[in-house]
Amino acid sequence: MLDKNDTIIKELLEKNDEFRKLFEEHIRLEQDLEALYSLKYFPPEVELKIKEIKLTKLKGKDRMNQIIKEYKEKIQGE
Repeated sequence: MLDKNDTIIKELLEKNDEFRKLFEEHIRLEQDLEALYSLKYFPPEVELKIKEIKLTKLKGKDRMNQIIKEYKEKIQGE
């Protein structure tokens, strides 16, 4: 995600509170997933937690992409 829109993402991290919170949550969730994946055995509750984290990450990423799109449209209109 960072590579294609690097400049826009940096601007949004500085200017948009919602985007910054989503971005920070995305990083935290990725770290949580890495910790869960390091387990040698996944009991059913861990598998469920992994699915929940992935879904939350996906929703957050979708919203971040929507914010990026809206921001691009805004700056193109100026």
